[in-house]
Amino acid sequence: MKQKVERISFFLAERIGAWKCVEAITLADSAEFDVYDPYFFISLDVYYRKEIPEIDERLAAYSGAGAFETSSTVKKDRFLMEGVPVRIEFKDVARITDILSFKPETFYVFRQTGTYLFHRLLSARVLFDRDGWISQARESVLNIPPAFWKGLYESALASAEHYASDIGAAVLKEDPFFYTVSLAGFIKVFSSLVFIINRQFEPSGRGIYLTIQELPVLPEHFKGRYESLCGEDPDMTPPRKSELAGLLLKSLISLASGEFLD
Repeated sequence: MKQKVERISFFLAERIGAWKCVEAITLADSAEFDVYDPYFFISLDVYYRKEIPEIDERLAAYSGAGAFETSSTVKKDRFLMEGVPVRIEFKDVARITDILSFKPETFYVFRQTGTYLFHRLLSARVLFDRDGWISQARESVLNIPPAFWKGLYESALASAEHYASDIGAAVLKEDPFFYTVSLAGFIKVFSSLVFIINRQFEPSGRGIYLTIQELPVLPEHFKGRYESLCGEDPDMTPPRKSELAGLLLKSLISLASGEFLD
């Protein structure tokens, strides 16, 4: 099956790479999962300039694709090829280049997915690189200025504090919906903060829980508290989880002030 995945990946890279607008194509690590794992799929990032071809031309390149779906909003195509799920995400080189300027006004990009964009750029397997752009982009990612990490920390910390406050308010109000939404938001942003203080890029949401435990710098009593916050133990009531969120955030701030911001 692994040979089949390789064959499909390179077939698509060859067909898509023939478009003049395409600068580079990479294969994400989701293809490394066992093919019977629910998280498995072939995920290609297609870095392009200006405009991508219309749907008909794209479908012609995906020869033999079935169950085709597309989104014009985020420029993604999904389909099955020989029974294998494939996702293709188109990424504008101009936008990526702007993000790689590390200007404060680009920080909004990281509020939704953290630094996963950079993790993916560095860890993905290069299948096509027309003029060496992907190598230059990776070099920029490896030379991130310290001010970027500091700005990212401050932005994420403000969000985490906001979510922690919302969790407490929802508990007092006995509002299960807002509590769940706020808890999920806190866990996501807090996890990003842990990667930030380690100056490491976070993987996709599917890999954060396992990867975060292996980071070298972790807040006090992190493992037990984090597992309890993320888990579904009936003894971990909403008030208790609200308390845990506050303790985790407090210990992270203390750690960052001594190890990260100074």
